[in-house]
Amino acid sequence: MKLRKKIVVLIITLISAALLGLVCLQVYMLNNAYRLELNIFKQNVNAALSAIVQKVETHEALKKVIKVKVGLNQEGSRKMALINMETCDSLVAPGEKKWETNIPKNDPFKIDSGMVKFSLETPQHVRLRIVDSLGQVVQKIIDEEKPAGNYEFAIKDSTLFHGALFFNFKTDSATYIINLEDGRKSAVMPKPASDNRRRKLVERVLWELDGISHVPIEKRIKPAFLDSVVHETLKEKGINTPAAYAVISVKNDSIIMAGQKSFDLELLKSDHKTRIFPYDIFFEKNDLALFFPQQTMYVLRQIGISAVLTFLFILIIILCFIYVIRTIFKQKQFSNLLTDFINNMTHEFKTPISTISLTSETLTNSAVLKNEKRVKKYGKIIQDESARMRLQVEKILQMAALEQGDFELNISDVNIHGLIKNAVDKFVVKIEQREGSIITDLKADNFNIEADKVHLENIIYNLIDNATKYCKEKPVIKIGTKDIGDKIKIAFQDNGIGIKPENQKQVFEKYYRVPTGNIHDVKGFGLGLSYVKLIVEAHQGEIVLASELGKGSTFVIILPLKQRFKN
Repeated sequence: MKLRKKIVVLIITLISAALLGLVCLQVYMLNNAYRLELNIFKQNVNAALSAIVQKVETHEALKKVIKVKVGLNQEGSRKMALINMETCDSLVAPGEKKWETNIPKNDPFKIDSGMVKFSLETPQHVRLRIVDSLGQVVQKIIDEEKPAGNYEFAIKDSTLFHGALFFNFKTDSATYIINLEDGRKSAVMPKPASDNRRRKLVERVLWELDGISHVPIEKRIKPAFLDSVVHETLKEKGINTPAAYAVISVKNDSIIMAGQKSFDLELLKSDHKTRIFPYDIFFEKNDLALFFPQQTMYVLRQIGISAVLTFLFILIIILCFIYVIRTIFKQKQFSNLLTDFINNMTHEFKTPISTISLTSETLTNSAVLKNEKRVKKYGKIIQDESARMRLQVEKILQMAALEQGDFELNISDVNIHGLIKNAVDKFVVKIEQREGSIITDLKADNFNIEADKVHLENIIYNLIDNATKYCKEKPVIKIGTKDIGDKIKIAFQDNGIGIKPENQKQVFEKYYRVPTGNIHDVKGFGLGLSYVKLIVEAHQGEIVLASELGKGSTFVIILPLKQRFKN
């Protein structure tokens, strides 16, 4: 089946488009995987920065302890706070470094057997609500101004005392959240987060007013401690890649403290930054910056297996694609060669068939049959033409067997110089008729080799025959031998038409003949050089061609003196 050009172009276009689409899809997926791993890396770095800042603040907080005693003023409704501040330079006795708060023993809010009791020392706005575990209001009991005094309310709805509920009691001076389990008080919940934030803010102001705000950052944080905290925290967060860090002044945009000086510019421009001591009010603002010199490689290693497998599969597909394209072109080329071979074979068989047919027809003439000499002459013509056709058929069958490896070499000791001289003797008359010459230069000392005599003789015959056929002038053929270690070199040089560089790689292919247009002045099937190469390689040798168009060709055969593996 002959491949049409349009079909070949269509197949190549479709396969190329599919391959390109697949490669683009894989690149897109790899890019998404890289971005995902990069985001995870940034999240881990941000978590590490937060943990580092928290550790640094905790370390500094342990050096400063504020003991606060809270009491109630008996003369009025206002609370009085007595503050005792103590500075600690060591981490000894950590149990003493905490907030101590004296809470009044009298509980102003009680729940007992469906009764709610509370007392007010001053007039206040009272809110009492029952909420569920999700914070949704189940029932509003009180939401009004109340004068000072003792109060007691009965909750008539008994269903409110089954399950888990929360009583939210709030006045102008206090807030209580009491957890009830089937009507019994389970626990008193902590104060709201907003109250805690306000308390911490006051604590921070008191702390900084103590004079610490004048201490520079490099004295508040020891470089060795910061270095240890940074690397340990990164390791805890699973970030196992080299990191550089620096403390940067926000005001001056300059580095105050750094682990490695060689990355100053990268640290100033780094995206991984966070504020040190973010709750400071009077301090100068400083940032902690991280820079990872091998960040890209670190992220790529996270998707390393996927990337390697993806590129491996893409490479396999590309190689298969190239192989398919080459196969298509080779099949198309083979189809053309096969067509040319059939045309050449038809041309080669046409002449002997015509000759045999014409001669046979002549022999049927009664006048010819009476002439014995003419009968013998015509019989000899038929015999020669039949032998010629049989030789051509055997050559084709022999090439098929050689190509499939279905043959055996009859290895024996062969005198290569003797074979060359015998072949020259057969051609010398034919060449002299064209006023040409054959020159031999047999310099090899080791000319006895292990080879198949018949096939080796055919090789020499084919190369001399080609040198004669493809020469338009007076043929001049030079045959020489030379020793090359444990091998022998045989060179066949002619002054023929030569071969173009683009055709030199194909001359050893089966059925291939150098294009000559519509001129068929040289007979042949394109099997000669293909046969030569197969036999040379079967003898563990090699053949090399050097040719220049219009100046002739040189075929060099190198054969081992001894066959390593005998068939």
